[in-house]
Amino acid sequence: MPDIRKTTPQKGLRELVAGRLSFLFLLAITAAFVYLVAVFVPAYMGNQRMREATEEIVHRAATQNLSVADTRAQLHEKAREFGLPEDSNVNIWREGKTMTARVTYTRLVWFPFYTYKWPVEISVRDLGF
Repeated sequence: MPDIRKTTPQKGLRELVAGRLSFLFLLAITAAFVYLVAVFVPAYMGNQRMREATEEIVHRAATQNLSVADTRAQLHEKAREFGLPEDSNVNIWREGKTMTARVTYTRLVWFPFYTYKWPVEISVRDLGF
């Protein structure tokens, strides 16, 4: 009986190397993406936690008619708790029952051979109702 199986031509060395190089390139891109996510997500989540805390503190201060100095002290304490830089700027002002707070700081994100300075501004306004 004759052998009717089809033979598969063997791949040459160039085709094997090209396949491996594209795989290694894809693997390097995937690793870089995972690294960026691992670096930026905690910084972003910290910014969101600070925004939520600022909203809560300003709402409480506006509804309970707390002084600007008390509100500023609470915001500085939260900034220390969340590990924000000491040079964070907290501006608070009151217009009638409305209280507005603006927190600005620069978060440092470290990469190999580079440090990114991420400017963050949190602005919250509460009407006091």
